Amino acid sequence: MNSETPFPPPTDDPAPIKLPDLNMTLLDAAQVDQLFRDIELCAQITEIIPKFAARGYVPDTAAVTLPQARELLAARAVRGLQLRYRYEGADWWDTLMLVGNQFRLVRIRHSFSTETTPTDGTEPTRVPE
Repeated sequence: MNSETPFPPPTDDPAPIKLPDLNMTLLDAAQVDQLFRDIELCAQITEIIPKFAARGYVPDTAAVTLPQARELLAARAVRGLQLRYRYEGADWWDTLMLVGNQFRLVRIRHSFSTETTPTDGTEPTRVPE
């Protein structure tokens, strides 16, 4: 590919690729505690993934509970956590990363498609939620 080839290549589809909105802020310890309480009381937690090392992949078996996540973060035993939860019918992924004495929160709302696209040319079908 040379520098004149656009990436990704243009398509005939008139609809542009829509990426989810990304929100970022810095929180102090009290705000992180409030975030944990809000998620615990108002959301359905689907997974909490700790990030221990600066590099490398997190094993599939690394998920922790909310109380464990609180303890790991308070003890600074992790570099970060990803809290995955459902709230008001949407999937949310909050990533908390240690930044000095603060925590960087990166929040993204996912709208995972509820349609499956068959490979045999038939029409898509809805998957029950």
